[in-house]
Amino acid sequence: MEPAATDRIQRMIDAEAAERFPPGAVPRLALLRYGDHPMIEPGELYLLVIPDQDGATLDAWREEQHDRLEDFRAQRLPEVKGFMVTTDARDSAGLPPTSIMQPVGISLLDPEEDEIARGLTPVTVHLGPADLATLDALITAGIAASRAEAARWALARIREQPAYAQLSERAREPVGPQPRAGLDRAALDQLQTTLDEQIKEHFPDGGVQRVALLQHGDDPSVEPGDLLARVSIEEAEDDPPLPAWNRDHEAMIGELQRELAEKLPGASRLEFWFGENGRQGRTGPPRPAGNQQDLTPAHIGLGPADLAMLDALITTGTAASRTEAVGWVLARIREQPAYARLSERARELDELKAHF
Repeated sequence: MEPAATDRIQRMIDAEAAERFPPGAVPRLALLRYGDHPMIEPGELYLLVIPDQDGATLDAWREEQHDRLEDFRAQRLPEVKGFMVTTDARDSAGLPPTSIMQPVGISLLDPEEDEIARGLTPVTVHLGPADLATLDALITAGIAASRAEAARWALARIREQPAYAQLSERAREPVGPQPRAGLDRAALDQLQTTLDEQIKEHFPDGGVQRVALLQHGDDPSVEPGDLLARVSIEEAEDDPPLPAWNRDHEAMIGELQRELAEKLPGASRLEFWFGENGRQGRTGPPRPAGNQQDLTPAHIGLGPADLAMLDALITTGTAASRTEAVGWVLARIREQPAYARLSERARELDELKAHF
């Protein structure tokens, strides 16, 4: 896009923001494209939102102004996929506190909505620059429409190779202890009792309907060797929105997560679900080892065959987590001679687009 066009759009955004937000709460807004942030996929647009707030009041501002942001997007910028809300303040690591907000149900044709309708399991993996570049090359070359679709395409290609068939067969062989084996029923029941006691201590006034400790095989989102602590809470009519609930209970959640790590080794995730419809609250997903600043979360929907493939790589010791398994698969794709030609084609297409 030409600089003159970019400046014109920015002036329009500034004028709209001044009209839509009350005095003292007008944020700075700017369009973000592919290349501006590693979370943004080729062809996507996000809106950068910088409120005139410090990090401590960012959640309160976001909750209060969410409807105005969404109305602005829906009425004037429907092409925008979501918001990146941040501040000029820096946290202890020297980074600005940033949250990603994606409107739900923009269209029935939205890829993420399609994944939900198809019953795919949402999985968050943390990928480095080389892996993101691999997925984006598949998008630019026209093989996939999104990073999630590109990841599924890569998994399917590796499943077709004879070497994976041998590895998959080895994963099914009951020879010796598995690298990421689950717990037996007695051990799980004992941990379940410990978990029940901990949760009741933190919710002495009741409201907890059910506490479940899930391992691999109980829920498709749980990796081999991991445990998921899921707390179901009764939802009242006057319950606050989820961001407010998360903020109000942040200290308690942090303490509970530390206790889980000490008393329930392997319980890497803590989820809260509300009411019969299962509104999901705060969750602590597994965090990969290594330099977090070099890794970007990618949200992908996977089918049963995809999950089974990742878990086979974990069970055989090829990878330590689904994140590492996806990285291993993408590295195998990059080793293929055809990928070098495809990557070159993607660069040529980018160069051609830049001339228009």
